[in-house]
Amino acid sequence: MRSLRLEVLSGYAVLSFLLFGLRLLLEPGRQYIGEPNDPQIPIWSFAWWPHALAHGLNPLVTHVVWAPHGVDLVWANTLPALAVALAPVTLALGAVTAYNAAAVLLPALAAWTAFLLCRRLTGRDLPSLLGGYLFGFSSYVLAHMAGQPQLTAVFCLPLVALLLLRYLDGELSRRRLALLLGLVLGLQLYLALEVAFSLTVALAGGLLLALLLLPERRTRLLAAVQPVVAAYALAALLAAPILYYALTDLRRAGFQPPGEFRADLANLVLPTHVEAVGAGWAQTLASRFAANETEQGAFLGPPLLAVVALYAWQRRRSGGARFLVACLLLALYAALGPELTVAGHDLLPLPTIFGHEQIGQHHLPVLDNTLPVRFVLYLWLAAAVAAALWAARARGPAAWSLAGLAALVLVPNPTVWRTTYELPAFFTQARYRPCLPPNANVLPEPIGSGGQAMLWQVADAFRFRLAGGRLQTSPPSAFLHPRSVAQIAVGYLPVRDQPALLRAYARRFGVTDAIVDPRERRIWAPALDRIAARRAVGGVLLYSLDGPVGPGCPRR
Repeated sequence: MRSLRLEVLSGYAVLSFLLFGLRLLLEPGRQYIGEPNDPQIPIWSFAWWPHALAHGLNPLVTHVVWAPHGVDLVWANTLPALAVALAPVTLALGAVTAYNAAAVLLPALAAWTAFLLCRRLTGRDLPSLLGGYLFGFSSYVLAHMAGQPQLTAVFCLPLVALLLLRYLDGELSRRRLALLLGLVLGLQLYLALEVAFSLTVALAGGLLLALLLLPERRTRLLAAVQPVVAAYALAALLAAPILYYALTDLRRAGFQPPGEFRADLANLVLPTHVEAVGAGWAQTLASRFAANETEQGAFLGPPLLAVVALYAWQRRRSGGARFLVACLLLALYAALGPELTVAGHDLLPLPTIFGHEQIGQHHLPVLDNTLPVRFVLYLWLAAAVAAALWAARARGPAAWSLAGLAALVLVPNPTVWRTTYELPAFFTQARYRPCLPPNANVLPEPIGSGGQAMLWQVADAFRFRLAGGRLQTSPPSAFLHPRSVAQIAVGYLPVRDQPALLRAYARRFGVTDAIVDPRERRIWAPALDRIAARRAVGGVLLYSLDGPVGPGCPRR
């Protein structure tokens, strides 16, 4: 059995490479998986953690981005667990390679742990392979392949369900459940706080549903409360650094308005462009959905919906089936958020705590950073398990054809989520290092979305700081007041008094140099040309705002 488990993991990994990684071979070393902006955050993180640990720096807080104030990295998508685990890859082959490896492996890991859960429930391999595939390569995962590995690192969720199931079956003692569950929950906290929170909500909801729908398990379920609480205490102890910095810099407003990121009911049957079946025609329809394209992961597809419906009908007298279907429906309800939306049309308000930025006059800091649409993750886990259980009893070619179609409609569109990048020689060749003073504070242009400043800093091994960057969707609050500095920090297009704003920004934050991507020169160079001399060197435009350029800097 152990050999089988490793073979399944290897098989999922090969499949994931074929689906997502094979295209990287077209231009080795010049591509990463995802759209241009979001992957830069985990790439930066994969480089930052080994650098910070090697230099005795606090890896959970950085002052090399948004300098001199810095950023609490707990609220950024920095994935400490993956950054540390892949540090050898980063040191040997670079942070981009480490990120690409993580992007390929995470769907396989999620599929594998879902396979283990399904194998426990079905006792059969082929149906469990189907369930694992449906979860690990779900539309939720495909959508977040845009560059959000903190949201595709969901392999802990099936493990939590598996541990609880083993406890209910009497295979695990209370102490062992507390220990193993605590380790898994602690790991999840080091992967993504939002997923850890939504997992806690899902776990609480699942336990309540089980108490209501599984009376024969009620005694054992009540006995599970104590070890589950102990597991959370252990997880909190293991993840104390993460929790400390999360609570001392508590986000009282979300990076995104959560009410705008809710599942569209039509997305259950309509694909987006990330699935091959939606390529070429689904983009227009999907653009009407409430969430953006990276949050449109509710597509189960008609075949899988039919499988779930058949499972619910055929097993309607089973308490376990009723529990699983109830979990699926509860997850869907949570994902819908505060409005029932169909094809972009808001039909009616829904009573829920998810998606409201505030209740009355009181902000809800944790909920403000939880997007309702991401609860489709638990919808997918329930649907994958239901499909495996149905397939375990299915007979005949028609049934297996339906199961095959459920998997087939999820095949990803091979034309999306691949970005080609090119780093200027200024950041990769040692001859240009004299161009910046030690610990220079650089204003990059573009400062946020659309720029590659995070990759610049990684390529130059953190030899300079950034008076900007993109570790989250909005700058730290210190860079948003007064409005004159916010204009620069947010990266708005230049206004009439841009040179004066740039001077004020440089004085306020100690900016020593500005570096402009030549492809953006028409936008940013005119204003900078009025406050400093331009030097085209190493593939960038360099402006020294704090004295002349170093004498060792090449002329071009």
